[in-house]
Amino acid sequence: MIYLKTGVGIELRGDDILFAAVQGNFSKAAFTRFLRIADYQHFSRSDLRGAIDRFFRDNSLGRESVALGVPRKDCVIRYIDLPPEVKDNLEEVVRYQVQAFEPTEEDGFYYDYSPLESAPGQKRMTIMLAMVRKSFLDKQLAMLRELGIKPLIVTCGSAGLANMYLASRKDAGDKTFVIADAGKTEMELCALRNGQLVYSREATKNDSRGWDELLLGEINEAAARLRLGPDSVIEKIVLTGESSREAYEETRERISDCDLMERMFPLTVSEINRQFTAEAAAVCGLAFTAIEQRPAVRLNLLPPDLKRRRGRMGIAVAAALGAIIILMLTGLGFIDPVRDKRRLALLEEATRNLESPARMVRGLESQGEKLAEQRKQMMELFSDRDYNLEILKYLTESFSDDSFLTTYQNNNGTIALSGQSSSYTELIPQLEKSPLLRDVKPRGQVNRNAATGRETFTLDAKVRQ
Repeated sequence: MIYLKTGVGIELRGDDILFAAVQGNFSKAAFTRFLRIADYQHFSRSDLRGAIDRFFRDNSLGRESVALGVPRKDCVIRYIDLPPEVKDNLEEVVRYQVQAFEPTEEDGFYYDYSPLESAPGQKRMTIMLAMVRKSFLDKQLAMLRELGIKPLIVTCGSAGLANMYLASRKDAGDKTFVIADAGKTEMELCALRNGQLVYSREATKNDSRGWDELLLGEINEAAARLRLGPDSVIEKIVLTGESSREAYEETRERISDCDLMERMFPLTVSEINRQFTAEAAAVCGLAFTAIEQRPAVRLNLLPPDLKRRRGRMGIAVAAALGAIIILMLTGLGFIDPVRDKRRLALLEEATRNLESPARMVRGLESQGEKLAEQRKQMMELFSDRDYNLEILKYLTESFSDDSFLTTYQNNNGTIALSGQSSSYTELIPQLEKSPLLRDVKPRGQVNRNAATGRETFTLDAKVRQ
């Protein structure tokens, strides 16, 4: 099977660390790989890195699209109602809200927020605010860097579950769903309404009440928070997590609309991974989020300096203004300051006059980036010929059953292919015969996977145009 996209989810769950790979192309995404390392903190860094390196290497997984899931107990989620007048200054208003939640000045929060779609007739706007302590996340990211992993996304597991489940429900519309993630002794209940994550809370199970009492209590709490009336309908209650089967047996007699997510798993699952669907659902949701272009829940708690945000036009404007001022000051350096007060005043006036155009250009920056992205999408949409589709179709039809691709890249007509095959020597002459490819050459060493008997290869080629 040829996969064009590969996402890896990483979840910190108690003393364990979980990895899952979700891969996809033009068809439905698939849950392809799973690894759980118990008591990972008792491993030496070298042994832990060796186990993780083998997971990525033996399964030919890339490390570019990795999503880290923060434990729910370490992630603060708040739903805040705001007047519509703050929309233009929302970033600043949210920053003030976060400062109000911060325990101390020394240990602040990394945060992100997502505005929720308002109900018809509702005047106030609601945002979902997620926060994690800087000291906690910095420690986890430092550990992962030592293990050779740099996450692209940091979010909570409930966001991953919501993204994966909502992507499989084309009828989400105005319906309400409840997902209960049952761990060993805790349960996180999430409510999805209008295709959005509108409620999330974690509760702990104790000896005085079973899973059924815990679930019913949390559903009632969610219904009260969401102001669900007597006529409101919860379309489905879905149980997942490592204790979901036990929780289902206790609750199915009392809740008729309750079911297990593993019975309706949103991803394609091979038989070898089907046994892991209950415990791996949340980490699969994280991996899915890493490759989904338009996830329903967009929250990234990655520190700002690690996020890929640069206002290139704003930087250029600032540099140009700086250059102008430096040149003017340099000119002033050759003039007696006592005799040139008038010119200094003119310089200050010119600087003030430049501030207004600079603000206007900075304001146009985001519009310019959006237009550039739209133009790119339109150019791709109306392109006369999409060589990528033709090449992938040819590869799919010509590759033998024991050969598959793990990566495909097209950089201005230069194709890079990576994959595994037990008949690698036959691939190059076969691809050279293609009417689409030329100059097919191997790159790097060819290694044989002892477990599968296949050879891992990397090939470069040119597009015949």
